[in-house]
Amino acid sequence: MTNIGAEEIFDIVDEKDNVIGRASRSECHSNPNLIHHTVQFTLISKKDNTVLLTQRSYKKEHDAGKLCFMGEHILSRESNIDGITRGVIEELGFKPSKFKECAKNIFKYDKQTEFIRFYAVYYNNEQIIWDKDEFENIFWIKERDLKNNISNYSEMTAYWVENVDWSDVFGMSIEKIS
Repeated sequence: MTNIGAEEIFDIVDEKDNVIGRASRSECHSNPNLIHHTVQFTLISKKDNTVLLTQRSYKKEHDAGKLCFMGEHILSRESNIDGITRGVIEELGFKPSKFKECAKNIFKYDKQTEFIRFYAVYYNNEQIIWDKDEFENIFWIKERDLKNNISNYSEMTAYWVENVDWSDVFGMSIEKIS
């Protein structure tokens, strides 16, 4: 983990995704001019055209109780693949083997700005042991039903549901994580 003391360090990027510096998590989360990388991801089962949604823990500061995809901040000098792998292991208890980048966007908030890439992670019946500190529940939803009850989704998850071409996600070839 790239950190100073106990605090994580993130790469700072410009709007074209060029790395221009480094800053601590607290600096990034208090200065919207410091664009930093995150990944959002979900598991997909091509076998039955389902997508994994999580219900975020009610103990969380942001989006408590909302339906969400998962995400991770990318540490300085960490690849997106390594960040996704770390996230799936931490939050779902297994190491993913296949993934595909589906979309990207810059999200600007009052106190921070994130350059986010969204990934589909191929699920191959691995045992899921989900982090009960992160989620109240997890469940699979049919791709065709993703846009139902969108008001229950976090803002970012609603964005991906509306802007990712899900028929393409289920039809695309999935690349192996090395």
